Amino acid sequence: MEQQTNNLALASMILGIASIVLSCCCFIGVIPAGLAIIFACLSRVEEQFTGRAKTGLITGIIGLVLGPVMGMILVIVMILAGNAPTF
Repeated sequence: MEQQTNNLALASMILGIASIVLSCCCFIGVIPAGLAIIFACLSRVEEQFTGRAKTGLITGIIGLVLGPVMGMILVIVMILAGNAPTF
C-alpha cells in the first residue's frame, strides 16, 4: 500500500528552505518562514510530525530568526561604512 504524501508538509519544507535563502534580503524571508511554521503545524497527523514537516518547522524557525539578524547586520554595516540609513 502506498503512503500518501502530505502536501502541507511538503509546502512547509519548501517554504522553510526558501525562507533561509531569502533571509539575506532583510525581512523578506520572514513571510515564507511564518507560512512554513503554520503549514508544519497544520500537517500534523496523529499528533506526530513527519520528516518533511519537521524539516519545514526547523528551517522555518531558522529563517524567522535569520531574517531580522541579517537586517540588523546590514544596518550596522551601513552605519560603519558611513551610509547611515534615514528612518
